[in-house]
Amino acid sequence: MIIRSIAFGAIAAVLLCGAANAAQFVVVEARGIGMKPGTVLDPSKPLSLKQGQHVTLISDSGVTLKLDGPYEKAPSVAGGKGVDLASTLSGLVTERQARLNEVGTTRGKNAVKLPDAWVLDSSHGGTVCLLEGQAPVFWRPDGGPAIHFAVMPADRSWRADATWPAGTNRIAVSTPVELHGDAAYFLSYNGTEEAITISTIPASLPNDRMRAAWMAEKGCEAQAEALVRTGS
Repeated sequence: MIIRSIAFGAIAAVLLCGAANAAQFVVVEARGIGMKPGTVLDPSKPLSLKQGQHVTLISDSGVTLKLDGPYEKAPSVAGGKGVDLASTLSGLVTERQARLNEVGTTRGKNAVKLPDAWVLDSSHGGTVCLLEGQAPVFWRPDGGPAIHFAVMPADRSWRADATWPAGTNRIAVSTPVELHGDAAYFLSYNGTEEAITISTIPASLPNDRMRAAWMAEKGCEAQAEALVRTGS
């Protein structure tokens, strides 16, 4: 009886260890299936995808996993499945360099090095990532002179104007409506308008590797690079 108890105890310990080491996954994108971005999956349960359904997942180690139906098992990064964070960022750099070499592309665009991951670059348009519940802080590459700055939604139903003080490279702008993810806005930067799209990073992501992978997947390349580089 004692030997059997020891055996059962050893098996239980192995199972518990495996459960503890199972990768945690969060949904980044889903097509053809009712799963919202930010949904946390139970790693012990199979994921069921039918033909034509697709999900993009991020693991707690920052691995991006893209799955297409038919699929009927628990997601796993075992066996080299998925793309790790370093490879994802390397691929984005390669794509950026290819874009910059195309005829008619403005050299230097999208090559900005941010001081940290949580500022929104106002120097050109594109996608920016904002942590859920965080107030937006806009950034410019240098401290420069005082300039006029404004934020407005794509439908121009309101406009928030501010003076960007001389010698500062960050500004927080109070808006009549809270800026939110998956929405388009215009920034008026010293008279020049740029279009941005905000992608919300869910508060459910527990660590910076997942946040950086989310940023990379959403196109917030400079912010992902800054988060990996600075850890803030």
